[in-house]
Amino acid sequence: MIKSVSVRNFRSVKDQITLDFSKSNRKKGDLSNYISISNTEIATTTVIYGANASGKSNLLRAFKALEYLVLNSAKFDSEDKLGPYEPFRLAKGFDKKSVSIELEFFIDQIRYIYLIIFGEKLIEQEKLLFFPVGKEATLFNRVKGKEIQFGEYFKGEKKTIEKLTLPNQLFLSKAAENNAESALPVYQFFKNRIKVYPFLNQYNESGLERFYAKRLADEPESPFAKKLNALICALDTGINSISAKETDWNSVKFPDNMPANVRKKIQEDFKYEIKTVHELFDESNKSSGLIDFDIDEESTGTRSLLSIGGIIIDALEKGSVLVIDEFEKNLHPIITSYLIKLFNEKIFNPKNAQLIFATHDITQLNEDLFNRDQVWFTQKNEFGVTELIRCSDIKGLRLNTPLDKWYVAGRLGGTAIINDTNFVMAMQEEIEE
Repeated sequence: MIKSVSVRNFRSVKDQITLDFSKSNRKKGDLSNYISISNTEIATTTVIYGANASGKSNLLRAFKALEYLVLNSAKFDSEDKLGPYEPFRLAKGFDKKSVSIELEFFIDQIRYIYLIIFGEKLIEQEKLLFFPVGKEATLFNRVKGKEIQFGEYFKGEKKTIEKLTLPNQLFLSKAAENNAESALPVYQFFKNRIKVYPFLNQYNESGLERFYAKRLADEPESPFAKKLNALICALDTGINSISAKETDWNSVKFPDNMPANVRKKIQEDFKYEIKTVHELFDESNKSSGLIDFDIDEESTGTRSLLSIGGIIIDALEKGSVLVIDEFEKNLHPIITSYLIKLFNEKIFNPKNAQLIFATHDITQLNEDLFNRDQVWFTQKNEFGVTELIRCSDIKGLRLNTPLDKWYVAGRLGGTAIINDTNFVMAMQEEIEE
């Protein structure tokens, strides 16, 4: 699980801000939405609210930036730029400064802190700390222009891997590539235990549909397939079951001038298709069997539910950290609420999966779902800088304060401020002409 993430000079984030998932001082009546790890209570769900362009998506993209560099930088060539280098650009000089991302997390009850500071083409600092017996210990600390400092706990090749690591590569990635014992658990945490979806648009959902179509076809009787079937059928979709079959390409007419390699790629990507099964009724409204539908005949909401339901079940099965922007996309609020509760209830979440998401759905902003330290707000100040506010830190809130109403009224921050003077004038000028 993740305890906190700190970000500096990344997109709309200028000065360092920290999103903390650990419990603040609990008050009477709070929900038990926490997992205790090494005397630290971590929230199983965290929600971020904020106006459009307030920076909540940028904060979640920091997870993706870190994940990308850890999993891919070992393969970078010496001239490759660091793609996630996106500094703040609304203050002079900051567009040349380094980006900083720090993650504090737990692996097998042991706390780790991993920090990277990077520029456009090089890693300026990279540090990995852990707490093997409750006290801080350095695994390695790398600073630009200096030899890497290794702690006594680091196991694996040191100098050989250091020489292999290019200035634009993470030592963690290179060490894992060379099977350094101390690097592998952390690398595997990023590879297998963090899943980041900074936006779920039609392209992403199409990819997830294809992924789950193959999985359902390959493992139709697997626990995953049974759980996904049960979830889709439980949420008022009108579907009796889902399955996946090989696509019948004999019924598909390709253009005569389509290159053979393009046709082959399409057939590989869309090898399987998802079918939904509905109940068929006769003229007397009596059940008279079942009928198949193609997935593209289903509603946008049902297709979104299939994608997000799949990644949620994956996370619950593996105990992963799931980071999603616009979690509620195309879903009914009651369904969104149900999916959130899956992470808060031990019967569904025995492996301590964690959900971190951003949303505009104010119907979820209630204390039946979240304690106040699980709720955050982003807002931009007059200089275009993202500010982060924890609900439990806001003064003047009482136990009976209706958070949703206060949020809409702008009393909690994070709401859009509409200044339409110029727009009204422009519209009036067109009418007058």
